[in-house]
Amino acid sequence: MMLYTSTESDTTAVRCLEAVERCIPPGGGLYMPQQIPAIPVALFNNIAEMSLRDIAYVVASSFLGNEIPAGEIKQTVDYAFAADAPLVHLGGNSYALELFHGPTLTFKDYGARFVARLLAAADRQAGRQRRTVLVATTGNSGAATANGMLGQNGTDVLVLYPKGALSRTQKSQFSTLGRNVHPLEVDGTIEDCKRLVAEAIADKELEYAGATSANSLNIGRMIPQIGFSLHAYARMMAAGVPHASEAVYAIPSGNLSNLVATLMAVKMGLPAKAVVAATNANDSLRRSLTGDTTHRPVPTVAPSLDISLPAGLSRLTYMCGKDLSKAPCPVLVPPGIDDRTIASTVLRLKADNGYTIDTHGATALAAELATAPAEAPKLVFATGHPAKNLDIMTRITGSTIELPVQLTRFMASRRRFNTIPPTLAALRKYIGNIGRPTAADNCRTY
Repeated sequence: MMLYTSTESDTTAVRCLEAVERCIPPGGGLYMPQQIPAIPVALFNNIAEMSLRDIAYVVASSFLGNEIPAGEIKQTVDYAFAADAPLVHLGGNSYALELFHGPTLTFKDYGARFVARLLAAADRQAGRQRRTVLVATTGNSGAATANGMLGQNGTDVLVLYPKGALSRTQKSQFSTLGRNVHPLEVDGTIEDCKRLVAEAIADKELEYAGATSANSLNIGRMIPQIGFSLHAYARMMAAGVPHASEAVYAIPSGNLSNLVATLMAVKMGLPAKAVVAATNANDSLRRSLTGDTTHRPVPTVAPSLDISLPAGLSRLTYMCGKDLSKAPCPVLVPPGIDDRTIASTVLRLKADNGYTIDTHGATALAAELATAPAEAPKLVFATGHPAKNLDIMTRITGSTIELPVQLTRFMASRRRFNTIPPTLAALRKYIGNIGRPTAADNCRTY
């Protein structure tokens, strides 16, 4: 049986489903598996013939063990990985893995849908009748969680977002859904939203509601992401990319979930020359590794990387140590990429290859080109569709970004939300009123 323990505290090890339910260990830190299982060598001999779902099933089975029947694991994987992730040639020996073909156009769709099914399985096993999933968002996590759990019986999804911080397009992806999705505009900052989520999960008065979160802190979000780099390797092998086993993987590194997941994949057997942790001008990872926690992030053209302290830092240091010398493969941490370089990377790729990459993927590509050996195959995680940051991309390219159907289907519907002050008491009251006329009566429509 696979057991999970805290990265920072001496807490009792728990099974995977319990770790997913709790989200955060009672003594602090984040959950990580006590041991990372190895993938049989035979799988790598045939990996070029395996689909994303095939690979995801192997990964999920390795980490779930016998907690869920094999048939249910397959159903969970099929639901989470409904969208494929194609490999795109960017020219030369550079490639991008497009992880944005799900319902909300970001890599987070895979993990959010996976967590949704794991929580449903845990609740069935425990006979729990009510589950409340909270997520603090600046756009992407909230949309992915809301869409992944839409209509799930006994589950209410509360999406907390800071007042005035999201675009109309971003809000539309979760505020038009209705049913069991509850958009909550918080009269404060994203840090207030994060604090409220953490306080609600730890709050004894909300135990009746089964409060948990589905953001990157949850180990259930991490498990499916392990399959991304394995799938990238499979697609490179299938395409006959020379020296695919010596590829360098470049990853936009905000809260570090994809970085840690890729290192876990290497630990499981993925052959790789190095991993590049790409950040923007806020340089969050390098600052954090040196103990600089005073930096306040400034807005950039890669907003998902505008953070001060990466939420997944304790997982990275748990695996590797602060100097990354114990990483399963070399981790390259170049200086943060500035806005001008990000923009020029977008424009150069579009001019040379006719391909439009979003600013986060461009950050990873620029960092990789500046850091990785010239002869190595270069694989970039394209974590979001260019239309997700429409205003920024339009400003950089000077041209219209076509809106995919996943976005346009939200735009025509009315948006509904409630506003609360940034206090636990207000959040408690709202959760207590779910299902009563009070919550709906106070709802604003626009």
